[in-house]
Amino acid sequence: MISASLVQMDVQSLAPAENFRRIHDFVAAEAAKGVQLILFPELANTGYVEPLVPGGAVVSDVPHFGAALYEACAAPDGDEVKALVALAARHRVHLVIGLGLRDALRAGVMRNASLLIGPEGVVGDYTKIHQWQNEKLFFSGGDSIDTYPVFGTRLGMQVCYDIRFPEITRILALQGASIVTSVWASFGAETAPVTDEGLFIHRAYTRATENGVFFLSCNRSGSRGGQRFFGRSCAVAPDGRVLGALDHDREDVLRVEIDLAEVARYRSFTGIWADRAPALYAKYLTP
Repeated sequence: MISASLVQMDVQSLAPAENFRRIHDFVAAEAAKGVQLILFPELANTGYVEPLVPGGAVVSDVPHFGAALYEACAAPDGDEVKALVALAARHRVHLVIGLGLRDALRAGVMRNASLLIGPEGVVGDYTKIHQWQNEKLFFSGGDSIDTYPVFGTRLGMQVCYDIRFPEITRILALQGASIVTSVWASFGAETAPVTDEGLFIHRAYTRATENGVFFLSCNRSGSRGGQRFFGRSCAVAPDGRVLGALDHDREDVLRVEIDLAEVARYRSFTGIWADRAPALYAKYLTP
């Protein structure tokens, strides 16, 4: 059994020192409860891009938001990531964390990434492939989809808008993932009601049952520029059973237990892998 915590935290814009301080505090608190896997939302170090919506205003009081965002991003081999590795080692935990990262080679180039960090170092690094709206103004999109060994299985990562493209989760499952994580910074207008309280459960349920994987969905909380981050983090088992869900947008932690034996039980019962016809699909999917 794997104990996991999804940290639905508020994130301060362009304040990496404060955000990392709180991340370290959350890790220490969750590790003290015996948790083995801890998730943090998208862009947990930098906050979301501005303008948040097309045609909106830059809220931060900076001369150039792109330059300020780059300064707030972490270097892949920098002290902030090294500190997360040391944190994971000290508490013997694994972290999945959404970070704004500077490109390792090209100055001024940024990635919207999700890192898998364990006691031994950075285990995996995924860059968001599908950029949402104004993210395209700042981030360079990813070009690889991989899974990584952890807890005797493999784990795959995606970020927010990626969930709308079922190919991502299917490719991760084809590569052996039993656990798929999705980190979010999903929001809507502060003055508008939430149109679908179960939206994140619906999406996680679909991806989980299509592939027979555990789907962990960690969104952030807080408000910025007239937009409210939805929260409502959730975790769904391979058969669609909701392991846990937060029904609000406040800062909170969702804790769940993952039994990897459920993957084989569900897949063998339904036949979703034995019944696939990839050769037939290829006739229609090949350009």
